[in-house]
Amino acid sequence: MARNSFSIPLEREKTKRLLRNSFLILVFFLFCWVQGEGFAFGARKSVARILGVREFSTPDYARVVFILNRETFDFKSGILKKPTRVFVDIPRGHLNKGAKIPKFSPGSSIVSRLRFGKPRKDRLRLVIDVANKGDVKYRIFTLPNPQRIVVDVWVKSTSITKSSKRGGRKRPEPKKSGRALKAPSRRKKLTRREMNMAQRFRHGLGRIVLDPGHGGKDPGAVGLSGLREKRVALDIALRTRRVLRRVLPGNRVYLTRTTDRYISLSRRTSFANEHDADIFVSIHANSARSRHIHGIETYLLSEASSGRALRLAARESGTTLARMTDLQKILNDLGLRSKVTESQQLAQRVQQAMLSRLKPGYRSIRDLGVKRGPFYVLLGARMPSILVEVAFISNRKEARRMRSPKYRQAVAEGIAKGIMRFVGIGSRAARKNAQRR
Repeated sequence: MARNSFSIPLEREKTKRLLRNSFLILVFFLFCWVQGEGFAFGARKSVARILGVREFSTPDYARVVFILNRETFDFKSGILKKPTRVFVDIPRGHLNKGAKIPKFSPGSSIVSRLRFGKPRKDRLRLVIDVANKGDVKYRIFTLPNPQRIVVDVWVKSTSITKSSKRGGRKRPEPKKSGRALKAPSRRKKLTRREMNMAQRFRHGLGRIVLDPGHGGKDPGAVGLSGLREKRVALDIALRTRRVLRRVLPGNRVYLTRTTDRYISLSRRTSFANEHDADIFVSIHANSARSRHIHGIETYLLSEASSGRALRLAARESGTTLARMTDLQKILNDLGLRSKVTESQQLAQRVQQAMLSRLKPGYRSIRDLGVKRGPFYVLLGARMPSILVEVAFISNRKEARRMRSPKYRQAVAEGIAKGIMRFVGIGSRAARKNAQRR
């Protein structure tokens, strides 16, 4: 059958239209491939931009967070020696011009410098220069929303206590009388770290670090009639040490400062880590704009549980609310909040013990509870750690009480009692231990 003479031009027109549309689609897909916008396969070849950098560091730990414009998994990382540095290579990586590069304080950070380079045209290298000369370890992982690469760097802790060596003398064989007697089994002597908390303190191997807040050029909160937080905190810490040495004889109690001197926040936690402490308690006195606010509260490390907790953390850390907000974002990442459960238990024991010690002798002792906050002094601690606010020196009644040695002694006894409960040693056992010594 003969084809219609009009069908041939129509088919040609359809073919031209199909080719034109195919060409436009191809151009669109190539554009997406180059720009990396809108399609997953295009994004693989797109530029990975570093939009910003966040960091937190102490003398033996640092977390550096690189915020990116898109997800990336094809980066490589490693650690180099002499000098020690951790590097991350990002293919097709690019550092945004507006990205701020943080600087690190000498002596107060494990990191000395953060720098960027281009070992090859298609590769961005992020280098974390490590100041600490110990056995440095690192880990790296990614997190979404926003997309970021997280690098943790720390000094590997070494066990302070080592297993004791036994002599090679042979033990005499037991004599047989009637029934065969079994030779007594030789039990392996546990090291300090192999013991649980109660065993350590019962054997006199426990270690507690008390941290009197502020000091030296940093007076802390200034209350009514010139009452200064740094002096109150030091006096209570010294009294708490005396009580603990009496009820937990043989165990060690350290203070981050014993005089009116300034110590950086990161150095306080580092001190506790260096002494392989089992417990870290930072002692402070509170303050508020309203003189009517009063009470006792205890904090553990986490995101702030309220706006007031965030403002308090900023004041105790000597920084701004904006900086606290950045720290909150870092705390949302994994890995910084170690020993959370134990810290919660320690906080509850100390809070309740202070209340039970003070309420019988003083009226209107208010329980403000156990709360959470991003306190710099607790960051990086490898042991259960808390911050205690023993009173509001901005409140007339509590400021008057804090001037009394008798009241400060009662507060110290309450803190010590809470620590004893946490380590699993009651008052009766403590008295027996004291009598044995």
